[in-house]
Amino acid sequence: MRIASYHVHTSFCDGKSTPEEMLRSAIDLGMSDLGFTAHAAWPFASEWHLSVPRYAEYLDEIARLKKEYGTRLSILSGLEADYIEGITAPDSAFYGRFNTDFLIGSVHFVAGKERARGKGPTHGLWSVDAPTNEVASGIESCFGGNGRRAAEAYWGTVRDMVASCDFDIVGHLDVLRKRNGELRFFDESASWYRRELRATVKAIARAGKIVEINTGGIARKAIDSVYPSAEALAFLHRSGVPITINSDAHATGDLLCAYERARDAARRAGYETLTFRDGSGWVQELF
Repeated sequence: MRIASYHVHTSFCDGKSTPEEMLRSAIDLGMSDLGFTAHAAWPFASEWHLSVPRYAEYLDEIARLKKEYGTRLSILSGLEADYIEGITAPDSAFYGRFNTDFLIGSVHFVAGKERARGKGPTHGLWSVDAPTNEVASGIESCFGGNGRRAAEAYWGTVRDMVASCDFDIVGHLDVLRKRNGELRFFDESASWYRRELRATVKAIARAGKIVEINTGGIARKAIDSVYPSAEALAFLHRSGVPITINSDAHATGDLLCAYERARDAARRAGYETLTFRDGSGWVQELF
């Protein structure tokens, strides 16, 4: 069976292992495909993004590994590129110069557009994939403590990204669930939330994007399920959206974390094929 992860972080951003360490581990695990995806926010960077001066070094290292190990498994260069409206986007306008094999588009930051309690309009960024206390403080400062408004803003941002940007894979689609188990700032069963989810799936289908089943939250013990949720996967299947399974690994030990659970989630949603990258592009294979 073909086993791939097209979402892998290394010491070039916030990962714990070097690209070669990740690659050697992938070979030992019998993986067939490995896609490196440094966090990217070109032309900016935080402490957990690939720094601007190191793009060439990162891509040169992946090219070296392709030459040395390319007969043993498929090695791809990629980036997990942030979407922040008006600042950076997972699009060829930003990343075409780097000639990567593929791009993941992810939303980690959401612009605050609500009026905080007793204050004027907010203009900050809510870090949706942050530690619990930061997620909570961001809901307060950017959305006046209104969890529904925060969740609606997240889904609207995802729709804007998929509709306006040229990239391959939607990263960790409903990552805002990551801290909801502790904070309970929205109800997944609420009609408004399900409307947001369905609208986003329709936008993804229209844009022809791939969605990953991401096991990274399980590896980091932040949530005991994959992204996206079972209901989201069912919507995606009914809408004909292709999927792939990615570990979002930040260390060698997480490369295949919860893969059987991810396959089971895909099967329960009705999927019979997964998406893989070949020389001709993205293809579907039975699993």
